[in-house]
Amino acid sequence: MVEGKETRGLKGRFGIMDGFSELLKGSGLEAVSDQHGGYFLDKVRPLPASNGSLPDLGETIATDVVNVRASRFKQIGPMPGLNLTREEIPGNVQSITAEEIKESKAMTMAELLNSRLQSVNVNDYQGNPFQMDITYRGFTAGPQIGTPQGLSVFMDGIRVNEPFGDVVNWDLIPMNALAGIDVFPGSNPVFGLNTLGGAIAVRTKNGFDDPGTDIQVLGGSFGRKQVMLSTGGNNGRVGGFFALNRFEEDGWRNNSPSEVMQAFGKASLRTDNLDLHGSITYAGNDLIGNGLVPKEMYDQDKESVFTSPDKTKNELLQYQIAGAFQVNDNFSITGQVYRRKSDRKAVTGDINRDFADSDGFGKNSFATRRPKPGEKPVCAFASTNSYRIPDYYVAPSIFSGFSMTMLNALDYSAGNTSYDLDGDGDYDVADAIADGSLDPSTLNQTLNAEAQFLAAATAFEQYMFNGEQGSFGTGAGYASNTLNGNFEPSAIYTGMLPDRGGSWLNNLVNQDAPAYFTDTGDPFAAYALIAAAPLNGPDCGAGTLGSDVQMVGGQIRVLDSDGNFIKRNGAFEPKGTGAGYEDGTPNAVLSSVDIGQIIRGGSMQFNWDSGRHKFMLGTSQDYATNTYTNSQILALLNADRKAYAAPDEIGAEFAGARFPVHNNDFNGSSKTRSAYLSETFTPVERLHVSASARYNYTRVMTNMRVRRNTRDISLSQGTASWMQYLLCDGATLADCNQDLLNNPVPDPDYIAGGSYGGSEYYDPWEKEVATYHKVNPSFGVSWSPHDTLNLYGNWNQGTRTPSAIELGCAFDDTVVTTNPLTGNKINPMPRSLVSGRACTLPTALSGDPYLPQVVARTLEFGARGKLANGWDWNASVYNTNLNDDIYFVAYTATQSFFDTIGKTRRRGVEMGLGGKEGKWDFKANYSLTDATFEAMTKIANADNSSVNHVSTKDPDWNMMTVEPGDRMPGIPLHNINLNLGYQATDKWRIGLTMVAHSWSYARGNENNEHRGGTTQSIIKSDPGNTNQTITVTRRFNGDGKTPGYAVFNLNTSYDFGNGWLANLTVNNLLDKEYFSASRLDINPFSPSINGAIGASGFNYNSNDWQSTTFVAPGAPRAAWITVKYDFNADKRR
Repeated sequence: MVEGKETRGLKGRFGIMDGFSELLKGSGLEAVSDQHGGYFLDKVRPLPASNGSLPDLGETIATDVVNVRASRFKQIGPMPGLNLTREEIPGNVQSITAEEIKESKAMTMAELLNSRLQSVNVNDYQGNPFQMDITYRGFTAGPQIGTPQGLSVFMDGIRVNEPFGDVVNWDLIPMNALAGIDVFPGSNPVFGLNTLGGAIAVRTKNGFDDPGTDIQVLGGSFGRKQVMLSTGGNNGRVGGFFALNRFEEDGWRNNSPSEVMQAFGKASLRTDNLDLHGSITYAGNDLIGNGLVPKEMYDQDKESVFTSPDKTKNELLQYQIAGAFQVNDNFSITGQVYRRKSDRKAVTGDINRDFADSDGFGKNSFATRRPKPGEKPVCAFASTNSYRIPDYYVAPSIFSGFSMTMLNALDYSAGNTSYDLDGDGDYDVADAIADGSLDPSTLNQTLNAEAQFLAAATAFEQYMFNGEQGSFGTGAGYASNTLNGNFEPSAIYTGMLPDRGGSWLNNLVNQDAPAYFTDTGDPFAAYALIAAAPLNGPDCGAGTLGSDVQMVGGQIRVLDSDGNFIKRNGAFEPKGTGAGYEDGTPNAVLSSVDIGQIIRGGSMQFNWDSGRHKFMLGTSQDYATNTYTNSQILALLNADRKAYAAPDEIGAEFAGARFPVHNNDFNGSSKTRSAYLSETFTPVERLHVSASARYNYTRVMTNMRVRRNTRDISLSQGTASWMQYLLCDGATLADCNQDLLNNPVPDPDYIAGGSYGGSEYYDPWEKEVATYHKVNPSFGVSWSPHDTLNLYGNWNQGTRTPSAIELGCAFDDTVVTTNPLTGNKINPMPRSLVSGRACTLPTALSGDPYLPQVVARTLEFGARGKLANGWDWNASVYNTNLNDDIYFVAYTATQSFFDTIGKTRRRGVEMGLGGKEGKWDFKANYSLTDATFEAMTKIANADNSSVNHVSTKDPDWNMMTVEPGDRMPGIPLHNINLNLGYQATDKWRIGLTMVAHSWSYARGNENNEHRGGTTQSIIKSDPGNTNQTITVTRRFNGDGKTPGYAVFNLNTSYDFGNGWLANLTVNNLLDKEYFSASRLDINPFSPSINGAIGASGFNYNSNDWQSTTFVAPGAPRAAWITVKYDFNADKRR
């Protein structure tokens, strides 16, 4: 009915029906209302006879055929208002319509863009279809914190790049609410910050343009279930639209279920000159993506995961009010205000990489065990006196000639039987009372006035007195400044509890008692304080432990058959060949991250369209606040390599197993104010000259405090030690603090807050403010020498300001000569390396300062048009140069930061062809994307075979050098997607899609020099003899590349009539094994050479670990059936 008909479009102001009449004039068609706010085209109905008043014109009337083509208008800029045809835009703008979105049956934005657009590829580093990185022209938009972002994404004019990291959570965009997608190439400044390589503009549906109601239900492979509902309608003035998407699946890999809940609602008011919309978007999603897996592990089990869980909970609540007012035929005003609250909570289970570090466990490097029944490492003492010291007896004067022989023998550590009277194996207080050495009536007797010294020294034993550590809960002892008759201090209190050795009143006969006072009436009479028997006696302390262990430094260390201590990591036994120790060794880490973000903003745009001039002037302001907290806790792996917290199973000395460690507290804000303009001038028909510019002013505030010296005190080095003595607030064991009695006490400066919180845990708050401003221009020309050919060229510039996380992890290269932690003089070094801070994304920031903004400049030339048979084609070339690009760079093997790496470049070619022939339709896209580093930089990666692994004294040890021209990882050079459709009947359609990408480099192979299958001999110091060395052989598996692949997907649908439609989707039709991304890393589950292998497969000798390629496997063949019911199908016929 419409084939071959064309129209020149509309100019001016019309009502709805008047506009249709003008648009369809001479075409033989008319617009007919469906009485529900929609319209359909029909042939012009013949006029009824008017009583024979007209002359007979014969049976037919011959008319000329009018051939008209209408070009689809595209919004220029994040907001509607200024609409240009494709021929007026000097760039390869790509679009996906609502109909194409529906036909694609794509579940996610990544799947849709990857199968439909040029220069797009996806990397599934996270292992979840809703969490893929989308790369366009070598620039990324994705959900991974720390991945440099280079694309800006808008939903109805709202920038959805999150303020913390500029990441894009694709799962928060409801697919069944989308009316269309436009992708604008290059560094177009109109789209604001972060538009380095392009902008993706998503538009949502409304009740006027998308009337009707349908519901569809999907089910099939991987336990996937989905229900989608959309409904819209209007009464000609007021409209509404609502979309709901509920999705859940078990996932095709182990431990990988996900749930998605999305809702979108929009209310609209439309008059002849006003469009007003208010919308709400909600999403609450639980996503599990267990990331990459070693290739060897994948070969053994295709569904395996490296470690789990890796759970992300995203929640969004977004409000928007947007409007457009048509002032007159040539002038309109558009505007919007919004509020967006986006929260992320994540829990990840990973390998404990401290295990392999030479000092990763510090004092906790030795195998230990917990006390067995009957073993009582802590002696608990009652305190029922008024002085808050252990209950005590008063012994005779220690300077009056009284024999102290018997009291010197008091011992609570078992084994001293010389003076045992009651047969319990010890000479204790009970024996001393029995033999008359102590008078029981002196228990807690009132002390003289000078006893005030006891109150002053209370803190010394209020919780414990640990003679070896002497750190927790202790205060200064007391020694009187007044001398007694023996020229000794008249009173001394430095603790009165026995030491582990047995002679607990040290050198009493030498008048060196730890607790005594002088008789006020006799300056020569001094009386010792003797502690009452412990509540958990008569035997307690280290002497109660078995012969298989030894108490050292507050740790119950296990002995081997030769009486030697055992290292938890066998690599640190003599010659590096030990088996290691599984029991109680924390081989995993559970990390929790909580990010809260609130963004508020608004914009206003003035639009003029005078035919020859299309001019836009706009302004916007966006204000974002964000908070970031994280904690980590040591954990264990079960047989499925799932990490779980197990404080009672992990060695008691690991404080990090009982108490979460917080690396940072962070809050920040950013405010961006912008003014922009765009002019498209048509001096003559078919020639369009465009210019645009945007001024951005951004102020970023970061406020952060960081755990001190995160480099030197790792999560695994936090020590907890058994104390010797515990003071209890009563006369029974039930009155004791049971946690202190039955567990070792952590170093207070390692644990933040709570009962054990230390004042030295955090560095002081650091508040920093950075401001950025710049004017970014764009210039372009588009010329159509013929109706079927359009040529264009464009140059533009865009910028990106560093995100809060990049500023928080920025490298400070300020040279210092004094250690800020100790005040000692040092050799000149960058401040970040001296301070010992480390940035361990996503759990730790470093709190270091400034980075410059990234500047991108793009030059593009292209052509597009139609072939004689009506097929569309396009071809373009582009080059984007970045200055001050930001990358996550390692400066040592253990310290990484975001830093400016100088120049990078993306350049490429794009080509497309599409059209229809009879019942067939097709679209083919090809792109070449060459993304390279253009400045030398150094990046640490011990798993790259090309770096120096031998000499730790070499400053480039474990560092690779990236040279100009090295290709960036994760970006394939060649990309192809094909879409083929066949309309078998008017009710049955078949579609076939192919997505193909060439190989790309793996992350960790930024220097492009890694070679798989090689081995290296790594020289290390012998842990058993530091004067000797040992040789460890390291094998490097995998070639450091992600292989190329091609995947075919089938889609077929059948319309049963009466509103019922069924669809079958088969992804990976040929069941192709492929990988979308890869990374070089170490595999702790390598086969044993010397190490013990745990139930999870963990190897407890890190010398056995092999470097390998971790891969992101693609899903195998899968099929889903969708049943859809259209409630308005009869009205669409």
